[in-house]
Parts: sequence; C-alpha cells; structure tokens
Amino acid sequence: MRPALLWILPPLLLSAPLSAQAPTSAAAPAAPSTVPAATTATAAAPAAPPQAQEQSPAEDLFARKCGSCHTVGKGVRVGPDLKDVAKRRSRAWLELFVKTPSALLDSDPDARNLLAEFKGVRMPDLGLSDAESRMLVDLVIRCSTEPCNLAGRFVAATTATPRDRAVGRELFLGLAPMKAGGAPCVSCHTVRGSKGLLGGGRLAKDLTNVFARLGDEGLDTALKSPAFPLMNKVYAVHPLEASEAFALRAFLYEANLGGEPARDDSWSVSLAGGIGSLAVLVALNVAWGRRLRGVRQPLTRRRENGKEHLS
Repeated sequence: MRPALLWILPPLLLSAPLSAQAPTSAAAPAAPSTVPAATTATAAAPAAPPQAQEQSPAEDLFARKCGSCHTVGKGVRVGPDLKDVAKRRSRAWLELFVKTPSALLDSDPDARNLLAEFKGVRMPDLGLSDAESRMLVDLVIRCSTEPCNLAGRFVAATTATPRDRAVGRELFLGLAPMKAGGAPCVSCHTVRGSKGLLGGGRLAKDLTNVFARLGDEGLDTALKSPAFPLMNKVYAVHPLEASEAFALRAFLYEANLGGEPARDDSWSVSLAGGIGSLAVLVALNVAWGRRLRGVRQPLTRRRENGKEHLS
C-alpha cells in the first residue's frame, strides 16, 4: 500500500497549488478592468464651463441686447431675473414685450407693475424683429432649465492688474483717448475721487457703485453693447474695444471697493460758473470798446473842432 500511496500523493500535492492559484489567476483580469473604468469616468467628466464655449446666435443676441439689464437665474440687475418668466406670463405677452416694450408699459397692468417695482426704469425698444423676439423667448425658456452661455468668453475684473485699473481710470477721465474716438465716460458720469474742475458729468448716474448694481458680466455687456438710449447713440459708431471695456470694468471694480461717499462737487460747479460769467463780461467789455470805431472817431473830431471854432 505504501508504494501506491507514493504514486498517488505527488499528483495530489501538485494539484493543490494549482487549485489554490486558480482564484488568483481568475481574479487577475479584474485588476486591469478597473483601468478602463477610471478612463470611462474621466471621459464622462463635466465639460468646460459655459464661458469657455462658443455662443449660439440666440445667446449672442441676448448678451448684446439684454445682458446689461437681465440675467436668467443669476439674480436681479437693472431689470428682473428672467428665469421661469414663461410661467408668469403668456408667450404672446412675452414676445410683444420683448419686441416693443413701449406698447405695453403705458397700458398693460402687469407692465405698469413691473415699471413701478423697478423704480420707473423703462426698457427701451431695441429694434428687434419678430424672429429675434421669438428666438429670445425660446432662449429664456431653455435657459431656465439648462445651462446656457450668456456671457461669452468672459474675463473677470477681479483678475485685473494695477496697470489695467490705471488704464481704465485714464479712459474714464479722458486722459487717454478711446481707440474708436468715443467720448470719455466723465462727460456724463462721475466716480468717487475723480479729479478735474467739475469732478465728472451730471447728465447720467454716479458710477461709483455700478459694479455692485450690475455685476461684472452685466457691466461688461453694458459697456460693449449698451441698451441705455443715450449711451447707445453715443457709442453706436464709436464702440469700445474688448480691452477698453475690461480696463473700465477693472477701474469701476476698484471704485466699488471703497467706502467713502461720492464727493460733492457743487462748489466746483459754482466756481466754474463764476469764472465763466466773468470771462463773458470781459469779452463784452472789449467788444463794446471796439464798436464802430471807424465812424465814431471822425464824429468826435468834428465835434471837438466845432467847439474850438465857437470859442
């Protein structure tokens, strides 16, 4: 029996390691399978943020015509946030209001309520066609439920350097010319700490805190594609370049960080008025002294000669 056992044991001993290794060899392929899983997970990673993607025609139209006053899901600017607006108004109402807001603002109760809510700021007629109005309404409905790129390739003002802010200040004050020949902002606006005899224009709003009112993206749109009627006329043929808009945003971002109230320049206005009045009086005096000199001098001589003759 012992020789028989000797013949049987070696196969048993050899088979034991093979069977013990079977699970290991079977499990070995599982390790590489985790690599494709990781690769798949990487491939399924979220795409780049909307700001890095190209805009659709509708998104570009919104950015140019609407973005300075409205957002879709990012809060109130000059006008209301338009997210889910189709749940509050009918499509026909929205298309009419987008195309010609003036047709509703003075007659429609809902439009009048909006006008009162936003402190009487009227939405201007933007010259949109029926197709563009429909496109914008479709876009707002879509962007209410899914991500949209309404800012384009946007660079935040917070990334600006001190040099960028200095350039923006020079452009604002007219110390450096706009490349397209546009008027400097100080012609109509003022900002806290701005220098000059008058300190800034009084025709439009103080822009010290405009960055907080409009936000970075809204301010960018307002500079590049202004929807405000007067500003639109001024810059329609003299548009700002992207680099100029960025520099101005950087300057206005810095202005917004300060805590001082806007400077009162009423004294300088009075001083300028007094100097102007004095200059006018001097000019009138000079002009009066030179009046009809070629006629007056002969008459004066004749009168003097007549007196001498009588004496």
